[in-house]
Amino acid sequence: MNVIEWYFGFYPKARIGEIVHGKSSWRSLFGHVEAWGYTEHDTWVFIDPRGAGTRVRVTHMHDDVLDMITVRFELCQTILKMPAADGNIRWPIFPPMNCAGQSAHLVGLRAFSPDGLRRMLLRKGAEIVHATQGRPGSSETAEAPAPHG
Repeated sequence: MNVIEWYFGFYPKARIGEIVHGKSSWRSLFGHVEAWGYTEHDTWVFIDPRGAGTRVRVTHMHDDVLDMITVRFELCQTILKMPAADGNIRWPIFPPMNCAGQSAHLVGLRAFSPDGLRRMLLRKGAEIVHATQGRPGSSETAEAPAPHG
């Protein structure tokens, strides 16, 4: 099965006070990005490449997918949608293999930071499906769409 479309969720950069008080990891100083997508059989894959270990979840259960998408719409500052790459990625993952590098590789790009990946995706024609003007959870946050059927 091949992924048809990828979604990239960009989390806000951690504030210094959040890091100092242990509410955020120093790894989130530059933000964080994760990716999720669906196949032609409506199976969803969620990839969260974190410094403490990448988390991968695959499901076709509608309620699970809806719950996971809803959480991402609540936590992510921006979500972009991009068609999947043709599957012929001809180079290895770009070091340092952080969240941006791993996520970019899914659509045949190389990125070093979440901000850099966001700019590359927008230049490549990614669609903005969610954006907040401030921190997530503010009144500008949109509701999550239902999964495809």
